[in-house]
Amino acid sequence: MTEHLAPPILAPAPRTEPLVIPGRDPVPVTLLTGFLGAGKTTLLNRILNGQHGLRVGVLVNDFGAINIDAELIDGIEENTINLTNGCVCCEIRDDLVNSLEQLLTRTETIDYVILEASGVADPEGIVMTFLDQRYEKLLRLDSITCLVDAEGIFADGDNEALNMLKLRQIGFADLVVLNKVDLIGAEHLEVVKEWINHHLHRIRIIDATRCDVPLEVLLAVGRFDPAHVVAQYKREGENQEHLHGHGTVGNIFNTWSYETDRPFSLEALREMVRRELPASIYRCKGVVFAADSPDKRIALQIVGRRTEIAELDAWGDRTPRTQIVAIGSSFDRQELTNKFDASLAHAEAQMHPSSGIDYS
Repeated sequence: MTEHLAPPILAPAPRTEPLVIPGRDPVPVTLLTGFLGAGKTTLLNRILNGQHGLRVGVLVNDFGAINIDAELIDGIEENTINLTNGCVCCEIRDDLVNSLEQLLTRTETIDYVILEASGVADPEGIVMTFLDQRYEKLLRLDSITCLVDAEGIFADGDNEALNMLKLRQIGFADLVVLNKVDLIGAEHLEVVKEWINHHLHRIRIIDATRCDVPLEVLLAVGRFDPAHVVAQYKREGENQEHLHGHGTVGNIFNTWSYETDRPFSLEALREMVRRELPASIYRCKGVVFAADSPDKRIALQIVGRRTEIAELDAWGDRTPRTQIVAIGSSFDRQELTNKFDASLAHAEAQMHPSSGIDYS
């Protein structure tokens, strides 16, 4: 079990000279933002599976944050996955601009870039990087799309810092995808829209279920307006100061990870996370090695109180191993580890009821 600091907010690279790709026009970029569990991974999978005729490069903060169907994977090269439809997915390592430069200077030409920001990232630093004159010949910000969890947007209603972060993610966007509308009623949906409109006027909103959004409204649309971002930056000045006064985003979130090569019982795991996972956990996800289905990888997805456990592809040549991460605030990491250990021991006791082995 290991501990990690909260995911870093993307920052500009310390460069002074302009970046240029000889013979290439600036590559358009869509920035994908949204709080933890809003549906960014689902939307990325729709784009990567879509018939858009573009060779798309995808950049993600945490490579494990995107679950790409196994049949799409053609080969892995360091921090890059080549996809059978001509797309490529890379992990952001040291800084945003270096990762972009490495992606755009590959032998294979990239037509379009999608950058998935961390669910806890304030988009300002990323947007201001894209507007820097040093990078204007390298890339062009085409649009900013923010995913919003319509069901869970008010889950942290008494947390001013989190509400401010969600509003800033929405405020910098030129399109908001209000996702999971199938999980709420019409009155709740109207309240969500009124809340957004109260704080941020004239934001374009699209309702969606499982991020089923036409690709025509997401890619190569040219919606981005620098004047809007500058106005948003000025308008949010006081709010930003208020957020910083209550601590930075990095101080709000704790992260935790868990790894084991011992198999879980899916029933025991589901029961544990349903009954015992702390309410301060905003997002928990991972790939599970399960005794119920030892030949298959199992995806664990938890957003608030909603839990999904689904079968993925076969382990193949990979060693079966559970890897789970969680992000939240003010939770005890050791206590969380103990809960997963207890669930694991319960499963092993069921499999070996008379062994007398202590698995704790």
